[in-house]
Amino acid sequence: MRILMVYPQPDQSKKPRFGFSYEMLTIATILSKYHSVIVKDYSCECRNDEWLDSQLKNRTMDIVLVECDSYALKRSQNILHAKWITEQCAGVVPVIAYGNYCYITKKEFASASYTVCKNNINEIITCINGLTHSPSIPLVQEYDDLPFINRTLLQEIDFYKRNRINTLLQTAKGCENTCIFCQRKGWQSHYVTHSDKYVLDELRLVKDQGYRNIWVTDENFTFNISRAKRLLKKMYSLSLSDGLNMFISSWANIDEEFLLLASKCNVKIISFGIESGNKDVLSYYRKNITLEKIPTIIKCANQLGIYTVGNFIIGAPMESMDTIKQTFALIRECEFDQVNIKTLDYMIGSELYDSLDTSLRTDDHVFACKELGLTPFTLDQIRTIKQEFLDTYYKEHQDVLKKKIKKYGPPYIQ
Repeated sequence: MRILMVYPQPDQSKKPRFGFSYEMLTIATILSKYHSVIVKDYSCECRNDEWLDSQLKNRTMDIVLVECDSYALKRSQNILHAKWITEQCAGVVPVIAYGNYCYITKKEFASASYTVCKNNINEIITCINGLTHSPSIPLVQEYDDLPFINRTLLQEIDFYKRNRINTLLQTAKGCENTCIFCQRKGWQSHYVTHSDKYVLDELRLVKDQGYRNIWVTDENFTFNISRAKRLLKKMYSLSLSDGLNMFISSWANIDEEFLLLASKCNVKIISFGIESGNKDVLSYYRKNITLEKIPTIIKCANQLGIYTVGNFIIGAPMESMDTIKQTFALIRECEFDQVNIKTLDYMIGSELYDSLDTSLRTDDHVFACKELGLTPFTLDQIRTIKQEFLDTYYKEHQDVLKKKIKKYGPPYIQ
């Protein structure tokens, strides 16, 4: 059977990300062992409606899979284009809709023939088996039963040809933290990990294939800090990270031992989810971090030559100029190399969204703002406060960053 897998164009204009949809490529890898698979990733290549029209007209595909993403951490919602694709395919070829948006809403998607509403790869395999009858693809029993993703399926996409030494690696998925703004409980609240052997074997393969910049896609690589340290120790003892630059996401509840191990393993960027410099706001978000320890940890990372990214949110109900100033003071004290400040977003699937009055649930997400009675600041005020701070901060920090690059080199291998 001929299967087309599509990641639709994001609803909002966005620069191409470092990587692809890991879920899409995992599914494509499994299906490609039994069927002919083509992958189209419109998050990084120009949308080409004429190409799809010609494929439908000439009946060059038997099944279309469309990933309906939500406001995930690393990608954008892509529902508008996904709806268009399912409408074009309706009545011509079976369309399977899957992805975070489907897992959260648990509703039939647009004109899709089938909607996978449960975040379980076996649901998709079962659907494919029902449409193709033969050969029958075996179900995945354990997380380690998943094959290493076949990155060659992306080789026909120009963006990945140009970024041939960059790729993603997943050692675990899910998160059991209870941050009220996170959508993840809507599709993946439980935490599952690959075995150490699985991770090390795939890292060795990726390295042998010539990849050099490796972004670990785990939502929180250090959620299980003892596991994270164990993996790094094994990577170092086997020299697996030699010649690589690695990048991870972490919470701030780590220690200097972890940072020393990370530095030895060429972890060049750590993205920290901190959210606020005020204890009351952190308590409201249910961020289980110790505010007083953050500057020590970030400064240690900076001194080891690790580039630090700080992620923050403005817009809690108790937010004030004082709490915002505390957040800005923390950023300056830590001297993050990159700072991301977002407006609090009530996203479908999150506990925060569920807390909204039904009259406010007019869309799949709602930004906190004074206009809706959710925070003391208007959207325009929040945008202005964020931008004015960031403009000033980067001017203040540019000399520090230049010195760091001169001393330790850039975070990415060119």
